[in-house]
Amino acid sequence: MQKPPHRHSLRPAKLLRRPSKSLLPNMTPGHMSSKRAASQANNWRTYIILVVALVLIGVTGTAVVVLRRTDQALTNMQTSDPRANTPNPEGNLATETSPNVQPFVPATLKQPFTMLLVGVDKRAEAVTEGVRSDTLILVRINPQGNWATMLSIPRDSVVSLPSGALGKVNSAFSFGYYNAEKLYGAGTSEDAGGGAAAAETMERFLKINVDYIAQVDFYGFERLVDSVGGILVDVKQALVDPEYPTENHGVERIYIAPGVQLMNGKTALVFARSRHSTNDFDRSKRQQQVLKAVLNQVRSRGLAANVSLLPNWISVLEQNVRTTLPMSDISTMTDLAGIVSRLDSSRIAQFSINPTDVRVDNVITSDIYWNESDIQILVKKWQTGSTIPGVATLQVLNGSGQTGVAGSVSNNLAGQGFSVLSAGDNAGTATTMLYDIGDHNAEREQLVSTLGLTTAQIVVNAGRPAGAASDASMVLVLGGDYEASWTGATP
Repeated sequence: MQKPPHRHSLRPAKLLRRPSKSLLPNMTPGHMSSKRAASQANNWRTYIILVVALVLIGVTGTAVVVLRRTDQALTNMQTSDPRANTPNPEGNLATETSPNVQPFVPATLKQPFTMLLVGVDKRAEAVTEGVRSDTLILVRINPQGNWATMLSIPRDSVVSLPSGALGKVNSAFSFGYYNAEKLYGAGTSEDAGGGAAAAETMERFLKINVDYIAQVDFYGFERLVDSVGGILVDVKQALVDPEYPTENHGVERIYIAPGVQLMNGKTALVFARSRHSTNDFDRSKRQQQVLKAVLNQVRSRGLAANVSLLPNWISVLEQNVRTTLPMSDISTMTDLAGIVSRLDSSRIAQFSINPTDVRVDNVITSDIYWNESDIQILVKKWQTGSTIPGVATLQVLNGSGQTGVAGSVSNNLAGQGFSVLSAGDNAGTATTMLYDIGDHNAEREQLVSTLGLTTAQIVVNAGRPAGAASDASMVLVLGGDYEASWTGATP
């Protein structure tokens, strides 16, 4: 057997295998000026296409073809979101007889938004058990604060499925995939149905809104990692999986040594998907670690190097990614470019539903029933980014005597990019006050500007007012002088 590399080796990680067994595998599944930022974002897509065009004119004379292929590929990646359709009464959506239900409208990419990443295994042998989601990660991105959070959902989690029954969360995609037209109407594609059903299941389970969906096929993931020359991953402990499933219905032994490893696409996929080495909760951490490594690698290469890979990426993405993001809209591309250029991996927080952070109410065979109140506490941390260094969390307390205003102000400020905790109450006060528990100058000045507060209404390095949460960095207490016009909110 090959001797494992020493820790911190930067040699490519190698997989050590034993011959496949003849049995079926378990298939269960800084700050930049606003002018400069806008200029960079508005020219990103056009710049890349033009650079590629110029290169091809000089080499092959096929620039026109590539320009067309780029737009075609972006269009092919985009799939409609059937949640915006008139729902079918047999489905689990709001019907036309439910007038109080608001139509689905996703957030723009200029305000905080949530995307559901679905890793789908569509290998031929997967047909024996159907197409299922192997990976479910919710990504929350705050474009104004330049931070993001990831939340992994274990696939053995028991949830309410689109069918109305209880079952494992990873079967939601499958149900929507095979019942797309029944759930969402004629002409709905299988991919769109699966993604929509998975998103709706997440919304009910976690009591959140999912704005966009992105489905990634595993073969495409491998090719993308290889196209950027591999990724650097710090393997915290040796990964040993004696029964990693192969493509020919067998299994193989996998060993990945501890230390910093340069992983190609296949090794990165194995590292992210292996289930027998530890447990599904550790697997979730590894998946998020790989996603951050991909982002780091793409950012470190720089624009020129990435432009050279555009033709290859076009093909890979077109074949292996489907998303409800409006990719054919140039504003989407420029917004995404701006987000990626500003988002540092140190500002990405990782969360997962696991027994350390969430109580388990019951386990039946492999089915896990999670405690709802603990789930909501974890979700709030994921939504607010409260664990990210430098992110100031804001709580609004109602001391105005007007019913419901703290919640309205909280929702409005959250939409403007503030990291907002759940609203609370405070004893009646005449004057609205902002208490900064420390000195969060940037966020404080932004809030003061938004609300038009005076110097007399601001206390820096303040004590925590009554009713404030222990994890609040700033507390806004609405007083009797509160007017809804301050934030555009209505009581």
